[in-house]
Amino acid sequence: MEDILSRIYVPELISLNRVEKEIMNITIEKIDPNNELQAEAYCSWLADELVVNNWFLQNDDEDFTVSFSVDDFKKAFSKEDKIAFIIKDDYDYFGYGSFFINHPVGMHKEGRVCWPSLAIGKSSHRGKGLSKHIFSEIRKLAIREGCTHVEAGIFDFNEAIRANLIKMGFKLIGRRENLTFVDGKWWGSEHYLIELK
Repeated sequence: MEDILSRIYVPELISLNRVEKEIMNITIEKIDPNNELQAEAYCSWLADELVVNNWFLQNDDEDFTVSFSVDDFKKAFSKEDKIAFIIKDDYDYFGYGSFFINHPVGMHKEGRVCWPSLAIGKSSHRGKGLSKHIFSEIRKLAIREGCTHVEAGIFDFNEAIRANLIKMGFKLIGRRENLTFVDGKWWGSEHYLIELK
């Protein structure tokens, strides 16, 4: 896999139901475990409660904290078991994505199923409609990897992502209860599926 996986030109950003005149060029790069700038950006996002709540299963009997260093980044992304990428605008790294093929937590067991993970790590880049552009590229990468479907598991508290998946044509295929403990209560997740054509 080459270092630059995709380039996206976003002619206008959506923010608070209005169109901004900002133009953004987005590059999706393969994660390089030895790239210090990628490592520092990724580690900084793990201090963000929103990112932690959406990425990690938590229990009610402990104070949940994530400790992830540049060395941890190097170890984690030296493994070949997933396709991982980092997302950059003209100036900074702002997001992360990865996907597994036929991940064991997936509910759909037929064909080659892409199980993606996507996070907009920098809060300044959230709520601008970028995830739909990035998902479009994840879809292309999944097709290139021979995937037949994409399945996403979304925690119940993440209503914005659920709404985006439905707009993109995903269909609800099931749910799991009591998976993570956030804000004093247990939350489940819904699983959504789309066939790749």
